[in-house]
Amino acid sequence: MSVIDSAVKLVIGDLEEKKAYKQVMDRADALPEDYRFAFRKIRTYMYTVGSVEGSANMFSDLSLFTNLVELFEVSAAEGKPVLEVTGGDVDRFADELMRASAANDETLREKLNREIEEYFDGKGQE
Repeated sequence: MSVIDSAVKLVIGDLEEKKAYKQVMDRADALPEDYRFAFRKIRTYMYTVGSVEGSANMFSDLSLFTNLVELFEVSAAEGKPVLEVTGGDVDRFADELMRASAANDETLREKLNREIEEYFDGKGQE
């Protein structure tokens, strides 16, 4: 990366990240009214309180918001009311989402390997 590219990225940010963020927010805006309202309130809450685990990089990738939008899209398509998805304790729901998102990829890989290993060990296979 050239010095000019680095300077541009420093000043205006990564354009690909901004494009991806806009795409996720466009999907959120396309949700039915109740889901759209809940998404916006949860997003504001998450930005306000930050990560429950104290991770400074919680919003560095969009997986948290992408996962929330996907959950809401599927739930809306199934005709579920928003509070059936989030429960009545919406801040707890948001906190759990942030905790799950804060888990790093290595931890998820370890969990996957452990669960598969336990499954096959129970069947007497290796």
